Amino acid sequence: MEEVALKNLDPRLQKQIENARKAVDKNPSYAVDIMLNILTRHPECLDARKILRQAQQRVTAGKNKGLGGFISKVTNIPFLMGSDAKIKKNPAEALVSAEQMLNANASNVAAHKVVGAAAEALGLLETMAFAYEEIRKIEPGNAENIKALMSAYITIGKSEEAIRIGDAAYHAHPADDEIQSLIKKASVEQSINKGKWEEDQSFRDKLKDEEEAQRLEQAGRAKTGDAGLRSMIADAKVSVAEQPGNINFYREIFSNYRKLGEFDDALEWIGKARQLEAGSADVNLERLEVTLKHEKMAHAITAKEEELEANPESVELKSALEALRHDERVFRLAQAEDIVQRYPNEFSYRYELGELYHAEGETDKAIKELQLAQRSPKVRINALILLGKAYKVKGFSDLAAEQLNLAKSEISGITEQKKDVLYELGSCYEAQGDMDKAMVEFKALYGADISYRDVSQKIDDFYSQK
Repeated sequence: MEEVALKNLDPRLQKQIENARKAVDKNPSYAVDIMLNILTRHPECLDARKILRQAQQRVTAGKNKGLGGFISKVTNIPFLMGSDAKIKKNPAEALVSAEQMLNANASNVAAHKVVGAAAEALGLLETMAFAYEEIRKIEPGNAENIKALMSAYITIGKSEEAIRIGDAAYHAHPADDEIQSLIKKASVEQSINKGKWEEDQSFRDKLKDEEEAQRLEQAGRAKTGDAGLRSMIADAKVSVAEQPGNINFYREIFSNYRKLGEFDDALEWIGKARQLEAGSADVNLERLEVTLKHEKMAHAITAKEEELEANPESVELKSALEALRHDERVFRLAQAEDIVQRYPNEFSYRYELGELYHAEGETDKAIKELQLAQRSPKVRINALILLGKAYKVKGFSDLAAEQLNLAKSEISGITEQKKDVLYELGSCYEAQGDMDKAMVEFKALYGADISYRDVSQKIDDFYSQK
């Protein structure tokens, strides 16, 4: 699939897009509806996606800012767990799902990452880069996100941009050898494309000798193919034998093993790096080790799901998949509990822990964490909604309605999140036997989306009984 400009779309669609563009400031929800509908049919139009993103940002401005941070990467599972398989099977559908998440929270980093990965799978490389640009705006200091954007820029031929943001990131993270490698790779790309070295002294100073330059050029030509990655791993292992105290070579090894999907080897080498004096107190290495462990689990689950799909009657595969999912849930929960103990006043972490407790049926524990989580502006609305659902599980419909009404008042427009709140709130009133109040919420939802869950049936049943 190739990206297309707005001017190459059907003139009728261009008219709709122009109307949406005009509505972004005054009626962003309307603009979101138009643009999402168009992008569902034409995911290759990056200009249209940019307009959609502006509208989504207007709708959610001042509301949910996204979880961000390390633990969000580990525990934002309900959306993330199936994303790899969905991207592989139907990347266009994954794009739509991610955009729906962004309708509720334009700062959802996980959703932006799915946009980037799905776009890459579709061959929409400019769209991929745009997704990582948006992530950088949300988390400008996150080194992993910057590296992803650098890689995207290199892929689409924007090597100068990759070097520019890489140099800034290098000053902020001087010990991160992957940033240095990407700077070098970008500069090699420049030399390949332009036939000469650029005047950029900040890069040239990083090349120690001609032999290294030749090796990097070969790596640049090899891109990220398995053979090229294994060659770089072998070179780095030779360097480790020569300079066993240089942590940068360890980083190169486990980084490339990670790209190959060989997580056991990656974890082995990150463990060796943490035993070095330079790595023993490196918080980033500690976080990366946890991330790698989770990636390994997620990869194993996806692989087992694919096996089960090919053999759906296998009791053995079903049992193995459930065991893997159980281990993954236990791991996430342990990490979330640990981070809350270490940072008790970072209330967004409380939300993440409460979300996991709720999923595990630990409702009382969930309520405790979610009550505290409301103090964080970043997750306040999410915490209100989930707290309402937790009260509902306990049978406290009146308390649940209070939380859901608060959330309802703080969500502008009709988003997927707002639809969820309306449905849950109507259900609370229904459980209390107050059908008049219930119908107010169900009718509002029915008017916005007749196909949402069973709201149409609820409305029909109500009027049939009158």
